[in-house]
Order: sequence, then C-alpha cells, then structure tokens
Amino acid sequence: MRQLLIGDGTAASYSNNLLAAGSIDIQKLSADGNTSLVPGDTISDSDSIRFVQGTGDKQIASPWIKGKNVVAYGGKAGAAQTAEVARIALATNAVAAGQHTLKVINLTNGAEPFNFKSYTITVAAGATPTTQCTAFTTAINADLPYWVNSITNNGTSIDFTCFKKGESLADGSVQSELVHIDFAFEAIDGNGNGTADTITYQTAGSRGFGDGFYIREFEEELQGSGFGYYNRVELPVQPTLHSVTSNVYDMYHIVASKDGSTTSGINGVDNLIEIYIAIDENDGVAFENQLNGYLASANFAPVIL
Repeated sequence: MRQLLIGDGTAASYSNNLLAAGSIDIQKLSADGNTSLVPGDTISDSDSIRFVQGTGDKQIASPWIKGKNVVAYGGKAGAAQTAEVARIALATNAVAAGQHTLKVINLTNGAEPFNFKSYTITVAAGATPTTQCTAFTTAINADLPYWVNSITNNGTSIDFTCFKKGESLADGSVQSELVHIDFAFEAIDGNGNGTADTITYQTAGSRGFGDGFYIREFEEELQGSGFGYYNRVELPVQPTLHSVTSNVYDMYHIVASKDGSTTSGINGVDNLIEIYIAIDENDGVAFENQLNGYLASANFAPVIL
C-alpha cells in the first residue's frame, strides 16, 4: 500500500487528543498509549511507530510499522518546477527572395509529435536574421500556440517560454503537464537559402521535486486507495485535499514490510507499506529530529533536507 501525508510546517500539538491542523507527528506505542515519539527514542523504547496528519476535524494515520521492519528511508529537498525556455537562432542573410517557415512542435510527454503550428514569412533577397526574427515574432504573436506562454525577440534569435503544470492557458483551461517543444525551420528561396538555424534550450524544463501541483496530482491519485474515491457517481463528493499547489514540499519516504521479510510480496499480495511525507519546504526539522534517531537504531543514516 502507498500513503501520502501532508504537513504545512505547523508544530505538532494536541487539543482534546486531536492533532493540530497542518502538522505531522510520529506516534509510538507505549505503556501510556499512543504518545509522540521523542527525539532520541529508539526501537528499544518502542518497537512500533506510525505517522499522523492533523486536518482540523480529524486525524489521518498510517498503519503501525515496526522499526525493525523498515527496509528503506530517504528524502529529497523540495524544488519548484521550472518552465522550459527554447531558443531558435538564425544566422546569415537570405540569398534570394522566398518563403521561410518555422514549425513549433509540442512534444510534451513525448506523445504529441503531430501537435504543431507553422508560421511562414516572405523574405526579400538579403533579408537579415534580425529582419526574419522580427517578421516571425509578429506572425507568432498573432497566433501564439496554446502550449507557449510567451516569446521574446532577441534580435537574431527568438526565445519561447513554455507553460508549467498548473498554469492557466488562454482558453481558460489549465496545463496538465510541463511543456516540452522543438522546432523545424525551412527556408525556400529558389537558390539555396543561406539562412541557418540553431536550436538550444536556455532553460531546461523541470518538474522540480515536491512542487505543489505534482503533490496535488499524487494526492488525488491516492484518494482511491485511501478514501475509496474513484471519481464515480456513487461517491460524487471528493474528499478534502490538503496539498497547496503554490507550495513546494520536502519529501520523505519510508518503506516497511508487513511481516519483516525482505520480499515485496507474499503469495502475490503486496507486502510493503510505503509512506510519503510531504512537509512545506524547510519546515521538516522537527520531523527529522523525531525520526532520524529512531531509525538510526535500525542502521539508517539520518535524512537532513
């Protein structure tokens, strides 16, 4: 099973046995019942722990896992996604009058090779790269591809800044994935065009890590197994979402087996518990202080993000 718990950095505290909204706590089994794991606690203090998320009106808890059954522990610091900036640069003048065509190709997810827009300009003999870029900029801005956020004319080159996941498009829809594009340039003037093109990526598009829009997608994916919500008519009201798309989250990952074995399945049944903890960037120190010492007693190196 997989589970995602989300915290906003709120310090763990309880009121009437209810964990504060937005906080993440680690509980241990003890003679006093379920109590918070204390920094410095080890497996000898409690053989089992669980992770708890406060939501304000209830708590979401992971299954209990035994410290000795943990098979993996790691984490990665959050990083926001970055938009791709692709550049096409033109060099040398046109040899003769003719038509030059620039095709902007949407290759998002590698699945749309035929999703493109073409722009054709008429050039005079001797037209410079600057003249051509100006004409292309005018044509493109008049019919900007829906997957391109903006373009910038640099003189002899044009930069295309693409959309990121979650950004609003011109038609009011929302971009579902980070955009990746490519170009094709063709110059036809009857006598050899004399205009060469170079394609570079000034900024590589990156999904980042722990970006709020991708955490929201992950949270929604797990609502079926966590809440029985599969966007069906039988359960039309979606459970509350706790991720904030404008946030960036540090991510922690704990994997434990259910029975202490090192295999991932028992007669075909999943034997692993995977727990993902997303905590608002730079607010995971308290969580690390709780967990690092405990898992050090299971021979895991500390995770410090």
